[in-house]
This record gives sequence, structure tokens and C-alpha cells, in this order.
Amino acid sequence: MHCHSTCSDGTFSPSEVVQKAHEKGVKVLSLSDHDTVLGILEARQTAESLGMTLIHGVEISCRHRVMGGYSKKPAQNEKVIHVLGYGFSDIETMHSKLAAIQANRETRGYAMCERVASTFKRPMDEIWQAVLVQAKGNPQAVGRTHIAKVMADQGLVSDVQKAFTGYLADHKPCYVALDGLSLKDCINLIHDCGGKASLAHATRYNLTANKVRKLIADFASSGGDAVELPASNEPTSTRHMVDRVIKEHGLKVSIGSDFHGSTMPWRVLGGVPKLHEGQVGIWESC
Repeated sequence: MHCHSTCSDGTFSPSEVVQKAHEKGVKVLSLSDHDTVLGILEARQTAESLGMTLIHGVEISCRHRVMGGYSKKPAQNEKVIHVLGYGFSDIETMHSKLAAIQANRETRGYAMCERVASTFKRPMDEIWQAVLVQAKGNPQAVGRTHIAKVMADQGLVSDVQKAFTGYLADHKPCYVALDGLSLKDCINLIHDCGGKASLAHATRYNLTANKVRKLIADFASSGGDAVELPASNEPTSTRHMVDRVIKEHGLKVSIGSDFHGSTMPWRVLGGVPKLHEGQVGIWESC
């Protein structure tokens, strides 16, 4: 229910993602590329040929200030939050509304490359052209994963994860903030297009436990429908905490591997957490 293709920052085409999911025994899949629905038609055609169910999906980037707790740096409460849209029928409206975010992805990607070039004393054009190769020549598809891969390939960092933790994560030296929808507007867009909204990877925004709980509460009060369950390799205590908050707010759940391909090989198609008793999958409403 959560994977990416070359239409955003994955390394396999939409049809290849579906084929690989089929080989893993996946029966229900949702291609959820960042801020674009361009891969859905190709993915759907392949899924139909393989007898799989494909749920329309997208992962939308939005802005939200997570309050609560004490912080010496209030500006760092401003986060880029990802919301998964599932089962929407109005693809044309979704595509149209995402156009502005797509344009911002190019501007933001270029600005982050400028910071990388400045930080490591490298020619800007060299960095940008390498990133475009990673993004299959589409500047509006550029994401932090593409930049991280270039940084690792050029020996600026030891691996992709180090690129994120040291330079590209929120408020790190090469980070540039996103100019996107608010959390509520994002949820409304998904609903207006006939879909359901799920909060993606709630525990991966570098937030304290209190702020994770506050984020989920904000998502619920903004009209959100579900929360993506933590990956199976996260601590049991994290899963218990998220389960409690989901139950407290009467939310459904979604599951997904967040598969990207070769840039993040530890995320495996079909590798998803199990639902606990009483939890209802959002896909049942799509």
C-alpha cells in the first residue's frame, strides 16, 4: 500500500514495481509516488494483466507545525509531513492540484543542490546534472533521495542514509523547506477527489513521542482517516504507542513497505507490519 516508481524517487518503472510485487505474492498494491499520479495508468494496466488489485495512490507533501513540549528552536517544529491518498477516483483533478507542488519540487531540488555544491566545494552544474540523471531527466521529480544517491556516488558521504542524517533531513545544512499545502488542505484535496487520507510513517519525522502523539491528534482533528503502522523493524514500544493513539482517535490503519528500489534496499516489497486485533485497514473503504 506504499511504494514508489521512477515517476518520483523510485528506481523501477511503475510496471516493474507491480511485476516485482506480483513476484513477492502481493495481491493488493497501491503505487504512491511523491506528489504525482503519472504512474497510475501504467501500473493499473500491468496489475490487471497479472490479476492484481491496484488502488489509486499518491504521497502528498504538506507543511505542518507540530506543537507541544519545550523547544529552544520553535522554527524546527515546522515539518514536511507526508499524507497518503488512497482510492481517489478523480485523477484529473488530483493531477491538476499537484502541479504547483511539482513545480516547487524542481525549485526546491535545485536549491538543495546549490547547498550541497557550496558545502562540498563542488561545481553546481556537476551536482545538478547528476541528480537529473537519477531523476530520469525530470526536474519536477527531483527529491532528496536522488540528491542523497548522488552524494553517496560521488563520495561526499559514505552512504545514502548518511546524506540524510547529516545534510538533507529537516533543518540540516543542505535542507530547503517545502512550499506545499497545509495538512488540512491536503486531506481536503484527497477527500474532494473521492479518496481516503492516511498519515505516512508518523514516527519518521524526527519527533519526540509526545509530538508523534500530537501529530496524529492533529491529523485526526483535520479530518484524516487512517495512520500508517510503523515498520516491523521499529521498536515494539513504538508500535504500542502508535496503536494506542490510533485507537484513541478512532482511526483506521494502512500498511506499506515504502519501497523505493535500489537506493533503499532495506525496504522490501511485501514487507509490511501485521494489524492487531480491532484494527481496520483503510483499503477496505477504497
